[in-house]
Amino acid sequence: MKIKKVLIANRGEIALRIMRSLKKLQIQSIAIYTDAEKGDLHVREADEAYPLGEGSLEQTWLNTPLIIEIAKASGADAIHPGYGFLSENATFANACEVEGIIFIGPQSHVIEKMGSKTVAAQYAREANIPLLPRIEGSAEYLIENAPSLGFPLLVKAAAGGGGKGMIRIDAPEMLKDAVITASEQAKRYFADATVYVERYVQNPRHIEVQVMADHHGNVIHLLERECTLQRNHQKVVEEAPSITLNNKVRDDLHRSAVSLARTVGYRSAGTVEFIMDENLRFYFLEMNTRIQVEHPVTEMITGVDIVDEQIRISEGKELSVKQKEIKANGHAIEMRLYAEDPAMGFRPSAGFIKKIIYPQFKGLRIDSAMKDSGFVHPSFDAMIAKVVFHAKDRNHAIEGIQKALSEIMVHGIKTNIDLLTSIANDDLYVKNQISTHTISQKLKEWSERKILDEHIHDAAALFLWLERYNSTGNAASWRIAGNEKLLINNVEKNIFYHPRGNKSIVVSADDETIILEKIEIKENKIEFFRNNNPKSVVFNHSQRNGFFLMNGYQYHVLLPYVLPLPKAADNGGGIKIPDLKASLFGKVLRINVSEKQKVKNGDPLMVLESMKMENIILAPGDSIISKVNVKVGDQVNDGQTLIFFEA
Repeated sequence: MKIKKVLIANRGEIALRIMRSLKKLQIQSIAIYTDAEKGDLHVREADEAYPLGEGSLEQTWLNTPLIIEIAKASGADAIHPGYGFLSENATFANACEVEGIIFIGPQSHVIEKMGSKTVAAQYAREANIPLLPRIEGSAEYLIENAPSLGFPLLVKAAAGGGGKGMIRIDAPEMLKDAVITASEQAKRYFADATVYVERYVQNPRHIEVQVMADHHGNVIHLLERECTLQRNHQKVVEEAPSITLNNKVRDDLHRSAVSLARTVGYRSAGTVEFIMDENLRFYFLEMNTRIQVEHPVTEMITGVDIVDEQIRISEGKELSVKQKEIKANGHAIEMRLYAEDPAMGFRPSAGFIKKIIYPQFKGLRIDSAMKDSGFVHPSFDAMIAKVVFHAKDRNHAIEGIQKALSEIMVHGIKTNIDLLTSIANDDLYVKNQISTHTISQKLKEWSERKILDEHIHDAAALFLWLERYNSTGNAASWRIAGNEKLLINNVEKNIFYHPRGNKSIVVSADDETIILEKIEIKENKIEFFRNNNPKSVVFNHSQRNGFFLMNGYQYHVLLPYVLPLPKAADNGGGIKIPDLKASLFGKVLRINVSEKQKVKNGDPLMVLESMKMENIILAPGDSIISKVNVKVGDQVNDGQTLIFFEA
């Protein structure tokens, strides 16, 4: 059957990625969106778009009857689920099948089988794929028998993913609490409290194999990807092919993945994931029955458009490529640009992006739903973009990704760009001396913002020129001389300055004087001469707020408002600590306190869920709760008051 119209049951960059293939194949695209997303790029780019209304994820993006109804009303032949949301939901896939709508993915019964790690393990055994020693059964059975495996252990949710319901156990006394906690998390996130325990691998690597299978008995692999660098069990850096493997291990991995796909009767594109120890022994981890976030690196080295193949398979056609045609052409690296602050435990940073600039050069691919500016929604994943570079070998791919990261600018929210830059330039990564623990082990060092002192003064001078002269265009407001206290990357600097005409400025700070001359703005760049040497800076400026990217180093400059210090409330001799305000967008997941309750500094007050991460909110001091201003399930905004305190 020829597909003519596809509803994309997803948003953001993956929706746009699917649209690119649909346009190439001359298939109409249908977008869906919540009220908060009606101005988003995936809505504007689609041929048609329909609202999901407002409400929780269960009422919108996970609302199977509503999405099926929209598909039928819009005349969609098929639904592509992308990744996340309903992509691995067997009930949703079955609902499509019942309504005669093509689900662009595997069959619902296969999704159901592979959705349970315990059932998937049974098929892996049948396909003769190695498994880590494990114990399955009731919570009581696990607590009693798991120590026989030896420590350390890992308790995992049977229906889980993304690190949810997964806890490491290093000693027998940790086992009971870990099993109970993991089971509770599994029930909350996956509506299935089943957990199991397996042997923990020290310093593991994460390797996966892309497979594709059609309805004509063709099952092939598209080589492997290495996804070892992770944070909180979620991938950050992926590359293809893996340079860790020797030829024998590589062939065994490929054969194992294809064997599992055949055993389970798989159709469509999927990924078989493995964990590997330091001796290159691999063990089956899980099978993802959808397109992966990291699929671009496979596309870059094989030349195969995976979304195109998914559509072909769904139309009943044979795969367009044979196994013998699949060869690795060069090397590709993908780094995920996230809206988060690694230095603060990967704290999510939803909000407005004032300006985003991506470089463009040969070999570079940027998959993103952000162009120029935009809003990072707190209810969804933290990923802003996938930065992908393809070159003739790994060394050149690393050089390309280093160049790309040095030219990306995101002004308005915290991102992990410093972490990615540190990874790309560190010998541990370059020499492939990594494990899934490397990011957590190197986090403090890698997340520190790197700056050069000489650029601090350039940033200050350019900011003052923009703030004092260029923003008004009025030479009269360009004072003869002055000084300002600026915050530059959160460090206060006292800057003395005076102009030399409308396009020059002299700045003195830290016993250094510099002269910037012939200052010109050209699109997103400022070109100038620094002490007679030509320079170019990527920038963005709004009132009292500037962002400058110089030689790969980022400088955020603020002109703080001068505000009176708040007076401490005195009620009968008591000092009132400031009321608790949200410092991020999120959903109230749990509240641990009630009115009139005494709390101590550091006590956990509530849990906010933002961008798929749980954030524990702690008491800022000893006090008494006056009022809890939110309830479980509320969506809160940055700056909203959560709890009022008494004196």
